[in-house]
Order: sequence, then C-alpha cells, then structure tokens
Amino acid sequence: MIDLGIGIDPIDVDILREMYRGQKVTVAGIDPRLNVSRIARRLHTSRARIAHRLRRWSETGFVRRYDVWPNPALFGLRGWSFELRSMRRLEKPDLFRRIALIDGVVGGQEFLGDWSAVQLVAPDENTCLRRLSLLRGLEGVAEVGEPIPWSSVEPKRALSPLDVRIIQALRRNPRGTLTETARTVGISTRTMTSRYGTLLDEWAVWFVPLFDFGKIPLPVVSLNVHLAPGGSHTLVVHALRKEFPWSLEFGWAGMRPLVSPDLLVFFVTLPSAALIEELERFAAHLPGAREVEISVMVRTHAFTEWFDGLLADSEAVLPRVRRGLVAGEGVSERTGRARVSTRGFREGLPADVPTIDSPG
Repeated sequence: MIDLGIGIDPIDVDILREMYRGQKVTVAGIDPRLNVSRIARRLHTSRARIAHRLRRWSETGFVRRYDVWPNPALFGLRGWSFELRSMRRLEKPDLFRRIALIDGVVGGQEFLGDWSAVQLVAPDENTCLRRLSLLRGLEGVAEVGEPIPWSSVEPKRALSPLDVRIIQALRRNPRGTLTETARTVGISTRTMTSRYGTLLDEWAVWFVPLFDFGKIPLPVVSLNVHLAPGGSHTLVVHALRKEFPWSLEFGWAGMRPLVSPDLLVFFVTLPSAALIEELERFAAHLPGAREVEISVMVRTHAFTEWFDGLLADSEAVLPRVRRGLVAGEGVSERTGRARVSTRGFREGLPADVPTIDSPG
C-alpha cells in the first residue's frame, strides 16, 4: 500500500530556505546550529508549528537522515558534478550501489526517468577523468555527461587530530547533543562547543540532508535556466518566485562557482504534476532565458563509507597536508591517492542533526 507521506504545509519551503546558509540550497548543506526557536522567530510563527513540521519530516522519511562531510579542500580535493544516464531506469537503486564503489564518489541526486546527477571529488582533473572512465564501464551505465567543476572554500587551517575525532563522532551520531558528542570524543562541553562553532564557521564540516521526495504527495522538480548574454539573474529569480512561490534557489555559499554564471538552478515544489509542463513553458519565456531543463526529483544520496575511509586514513596524511598549507603548497596527486580508498555502499546513519530539531 502506498504511503501518502508527509503532506505539505506552505511553511515547509520557508523552513528549508532558513536551514540553508544564505537561504540557498548548496552542496555544503545546512547550518545545524539553527534550532526550532530561531527558525520560528525568523518566520514569525510558533515554535510548535516548526517543531511539528520537522518531526513529521523525520517520522515519514522525507528527511531520510543527515550525513556529515569534511570539507574536501582540507584534503587537497576538488569537486565535480556530472549527469549519468542508466540503461534500465527501474534498476537505478542497484546502479547507485555500484556507483558508490568508485573512488571519490560522495553523493548524487536521483531523477524520475533515465538520468541522475552524481558528485565526485578528486585531487585533480586527470584523476577525475580516469574515474569517469571507470563509471562509463559500469554495468547499467549508458552515458556519462561532461563533468562540471566546483571548488570548496579554501581552508584557513588544516584539521587537527582533535578536529578529526570530532567529525568522526558527528558522523556516527549526527543527532547527538554537543554534550553527548563531547563525551564520546573525551573533551569538555565548552571545548566541544568552541570547536564545533569554529568548524562550521570555517566551512570545515558540512551537514548534508538526504531527502526522499517520494514521501511528498506533490512533485519537486529541478529546474536549470541558462541565461543569454546580458540576462538578469535578479529578474529571473523574482519572476519565478512570484509565479511559483514554493521555489528554492541553488547557491554557491561555501564553494567557489567554477560553472558559468549564466546557469541558474532552482528546486520547485508544484501543486500538481500537471503543472510540470506549465513550469517549463513559463521558464522558457523568462527574461533572458536561453535554454531550460527540468527533471523530477526522486531522492538524494550520500555514500558514507568513502568519507569514513578518508578520515581513518587522515592520521598519516594530515601532517603532510598541514605542512603544505603552512608552506602555501598544493597537495600532490600521490598524496591524494594515499588518503582515499575504495569503500562499499552503506546506509544507516541516524536521521537528524545535533541542534536543528532540539526544542531550545
């Protein structure tokens, strides 16, 4: 029997917008320091309403869980996103398990139909291209698109061994309180609070929510708008949100925008699937729009064991990375290879973050 899922409250999109830094969806995830009270104050509504919606997101599985990622730049790694077409769209869950075995694949978005999007990190472009070649050879992969580069905020300092232990503890239990995490790491709550704030302020650690859009009775679509020369970002955003108010913009907070600035990405919740083509027609006539692409979201993925391996290997690697950062040097491809290893696919982290659903 199909579960009708979470239901929709008009405030849901506003809550999501507040959770992301800069009020835009990013690869770097949400700000977990926002609790119920702070979100309620920002949205001028009651704490009870916000707490109810967050609880429903978790109970119904709309928010499957949160994954905690260290900033890849801390390990001399850069990021790429690319599209992937499956040979058999009904077998995409099995395909994603195989994709997760490729070194450096850290996440993905599954769309309705043949296509998906995948995120990969590597020390350099040549390594990225070799890994894409491996992906093209996987059973069930029909086509791999051109990689689009993205790069994280450069770290102000290298991770210390204590930072690594904190991140590992957060990854094991993202919903734990700071006191619980401090106890796991073996430090005081005061030290934990200070370190936690610094890691977040410096974009050293990311809290990435994983969504199952099948738990929502309304379609959520990813909309790409390519602007013609001279097209106005501001006009497009204003016109889209006026016509389709349940819209979230993808932004670049926490990353350097290495893609062309004429690409705008939005996530739009529609009242009905019948409006998908209407959205596409509307977007095609936005001021300055040159081309539009639209995909229906199914779920988002994170491949947790790859980062587990990266952090486990970091004890030997971090001293070399610290020397490179101090000297202003890059990290060699050889060093990058030494600190990454192929890991299997695993699900199962707890499904919430330390403060986002706390009653404070």
